[in-house]
Amino acid sequence: MKNKKNIYILLPLVLLVWGAVLFQLFSFTNPDKVSAPDNPEFTFRPMKVNKRESFNININYRDPFLGKMYANETNAKPKKTHSVSPKTFKQPEALVWPKITYKGSIADSKGKNTIYMLIIDGKNYYMKIGDTENDVFLKSGDKESVYVKYKGNLNIIMLQD
Repeated sequence: MKNKKNIYILLPLVLLVWGAVLFQLFSFTNPDKVSAPDNPEFTFRPMKVNKRESFNININYRDPFLGKMYANETNAKPKKTHSVSPKTFKQPEALVWPKITYKGSIADSKGKNTIYMLIIDGKNYYMKIGDTENDVFLKSGDKESVYVKYKGNLNIIMLQD
């Protein structure tokens, strides 16, 4: 009978302890209260922009090599007294690009040195970034495409199998 007395006392005590543990567990995982984490990496603070002040540079100083003062270029040019004739504008000539085909790239294991395989007008060229072949300048590139510059015009060439 003595054992039943202990059970009557200990069973409610155990249930009370387990109830407190489960209450604490479920109170921390409450989905109703969602709070944004205070992460300083993603906080937005607008920048204060100051209005820029304008200034002028005085260029009327002595030439350090010749020892003379600079002459104003506006005064040095003679004024034209001709009658105004209509100007004819030349149409810019159409730029004809050479046939360029990008066949892929070869890189070392660290990826520092990359060589790009280009076919320019039927000839194979192995070029690094910054190389020029047949007036074609290789500006940049990756595995899928390269940027080439020809006579001042930039173009992207995609990888062709």
